Amino acid sequence: MAETALREMAEYLSQIDDISWGMYAFSRDILRDKVDRAEKKKMIEKAIRCGQERAERIIDNMGTEDPWKLAEKLKLKVEFMDRGQIADRVLFALFTPPDRIQIMKEPIERAAGNRELTGLITGEQMEKLILGHEIFHYLEEEDEEIYTKNEKIVLWKLFGYESKSTIRALSEIAGMYFSKKINEFPYSPFALDILLYYNYNPDEALKMYREVISF
Repeated sequence: MAETALREMAEYLSQIDDISWGMYAFSRDILRDKVDRAEKKKMIEKAIRCGQERAERIIDNMGTEDPWKLAEKLKLKVEFMDRGQIADRVLFALFTPPDRIQIMKEPIERAAGNRELTGLITGEQMEKLILGHEIFHYLEEEDEEIYTKNEKIVLWKLFGYESKSTIRALSEIAGMYFSKKINEFPYSPFALDILLYYNYNPDEALKMYREVISF
C-alpha cells in the first residue's frame, strides 16, 4: 500500500460515526454472534453514554480533565515500556489491577514519526488518549455498578440454569469515549487501532480500515 494512503485513511477515519466504531469493536469480540445488530446498537449507545458520563463525573470530582493529572490524583502507577510488538501481537497499553498502567512507547513513536500524519495527530495526543482509556479501566475495576459490568448476555440455558457473560467490546467502547471526552478529542480514539497498527503491518491495517468503513 502506498504510504500516502495512510493520510487518506486517517482523514476518513476521523469522519466515521460512533455506531460504526461500536460495530467494529463488536466484530472483534468473541461473543459477537450472540447479539443481533439491533441489540448491538442499543448496547453501543449505552456504552458510549457510560464512558461520557464517567468522564464528566471524574472531571467534576478531580477538578481537571488532563489525563496525566487525573492519573496522579488517582495515585496510579504509570510507566512507559519500550516494547510494542510481542510475537505477532501489537500492544499499545496495559492496565494491571489494582493501579498499574503501562504505555508502550514504540507504537506511538513510530506513528508520530510518520510524516503522513503530520498535522493530524501528535505523539502527545496519542499518549493522552491511550492513558485516558486505561484510566477508564481502572475506574471500571473499582465500580461494581458500572454499566459495562452489568450488561450481560445469556450464553446457554440448561434445566433451569443459565450461564451469563459480560461483553468485552462494551468496556472498550466506553473506555474510548471516556478518553475522547476528557481529552476533548474531535473524533473517536478507535482510529488509533488502525493508525498505530499501520506501522507494523500496512496490509492488515488496510483490511481493518475497509472493515470499519463497511459498517
